[in-house]
Amino acid sequence: MKVLAIGGSGGMGRAAVRAAMSFDFVSEIIVAGIDSELAERFVAELNSKSLNRGNTEALKKPVRALYLDVTDNNSLRQAIRDVDVVLNSAGPFFRFGVPILTAAIEEGKHYCDICDDWQPTVEMLKLSARAKQNNVTAVIGLGASPGISNLLCVKAATALDEVDTIVSAWKLSGAVNADDGFSRPANEGQVDAAAVHLIHCLSEDIRVLAAGKMVDKKPLAHSKIDFPRLGELDVWSLGHPEAVTLNRRFPRLKNCYNGMLGIDDIVDNLRQIASAVAAGQMAVEDAARLLTDKDSRKARQTHLAESEEKEIPGLIAYAQGRKNGQPASAGAFIRNTPAGGMATVTGIPQALFLPLLHQGHLKQSGVFAPEEIIDPDVFFALFDTFCGPQGSGLTVLTSN
Repeated sequence: MKVLAIGGSGGMGRAAVRAAMSFDFVSEIIVAGIDSELAERFVAELNSKSLNRGNTEALKKPVRALYLDVTDNNSLRQAIRDVDVVLNSAGPFFRFGVPILTAAIEEGKHYCDICDDWQPTVEMLKLSARAKQNNVTAVIGLGASPGISNLLCVKAATALDEVDTIVSAWKLSGAVNADDGFSRPANEGQVDAAAVHLIHCLSEDIRVLAAGKMVDKKPLAHSKIDFPRLGELDVWSLGHPEAVTLNRRFPRLKNCYNGMLGIDDIVDNLRQIASAVAAGQMAVEDAARLLTDKDSRKARQTHLAESEEKEIPGLIAYAQGRKNGQPASAGAFIRNTPAGGMATVTGIPQALFLPLLHQGHLKQSGVFAPEEIIDPDVFFALFDTFCGPQGSGLTVLTSN
């Protein structure tokens, strides 16, 4: 299996590529992106480590860098034409998601991304008929949130007999990458794509499922959920794709949204920055740089570490409905994640698309959200192998 990793030298992309290196059925990986110097440096490290380990399988698995401007459609199509599978980590996805998926479908190549914006998710799902025509299997949003979160939602929802509300949420303090030696300093002019995505989510309307209808609302609406055994949790709404896909898996669903688990004053600070962007007083890129400034990021993380509830997992799913004829709720989470922070928790799930495809677990053609085509138990069995000796510690709790 020959893999094109678009954005493969970025934080999430590097984690996906490293995971893909461990699969013996992968024959070649091409690390493609616009930052050719970073890609070359990353590839050199991968090849060096493979040689130093004396890993004969890695010697059979060449890894090379490729300069690729994804806005050049001819170059994009040519790069995709030469491979079997596309792993797309090039964000922000509200800019690049639809055209890259379209190119993969037209070239007849299987595809997986970590799209975390709801708008392109809606548009990419509309490409499913064309993907079926070309025998392409595409899974969009297979990262942490969305991705792991969607599959946790399935575990929580199916623990009930009936479900009417699903909430997925992630801990704000978990949105940090460990330094693997390849991150660009902020003063080099690079804008962090994840930060651009967050500002985009906070400064524009988000789509949620409310009373059985898709509606657009302002982000950062506050709510509380009574999570089984963990108690009452504060959630602030955010525009991730779970809210616009989970009703495809659970058509009787009435309410669904995604949100952050954080603390009041930091959420207020994010709201102020987003308001300045929405009012045209600050550019999205400048706001993203403000968020990722070394000093402000450190202060924010210190404050979160001191104030957040320590026992709350980094990713949770909550479902409300009925069980045994009575009102009930259920929750799902994982206790352990791979070392490396947000990058590995996002990149490794994306890489797991490869064994899911190779082992025949993804038999349908089309464009799918994770919960529509992936068996959560199969996924977490694969994910466990990256989480240390105790695995991910998948846990499902019910209120009765």
